Formats: sequence, C-alpha cells, structure tokens
Amino acid sequence: MAKCDCKSQPTVKAKQPQPRHYTVGYVPNGGKAQPSPQLKISGRWLEELGFTPGQAVTVTTERGRMVIEAVINI
Repeated sequence: MAKCDCKSQPTVKAKQPQPRHYTVGYVPNGGKAQPSPQLKISGRWLEELGFTPGQAVTVTTERGRMVIEAVINI
C-alpha cells in the first residue's frame, strides 16, 4: 500500500462579527427640556476593524439604521 504524501493545512476561521449592544443616552444640557440624544461607541474592537484614533469617518443614516465607514485617503 502506498503512503499518502498529503499535508493537511490548518484551517483558520475568520473571526465572525459580534453584535454590540449600546443604549442611546443624552447630552447633559443643564436640566433644560429636550436634551440631544448621544451614542458613544468605544473599544479595542474598533481598532481591529480598521478604525484608529483621529481617523475621519462617514456616517450614513436612514430611519433606524446607521452605517459608519472609515474614510480612506489614497
């Protein structure tokens, strides 16, 4: 019986995007009526996705949905 001359390569699974859960808060305005909504997003996971401190982003919106994209200057 012939020997198998095959080498299996380890499979590397791509990291699946994890949903993140945040709560919309508000910007304090000294107790005046109708404070502005605020959403603060932070964490090392942003860097893993290609977002770095000081980088410009584009925010595209529609009702109930927000897409944040890094601005890449060529």
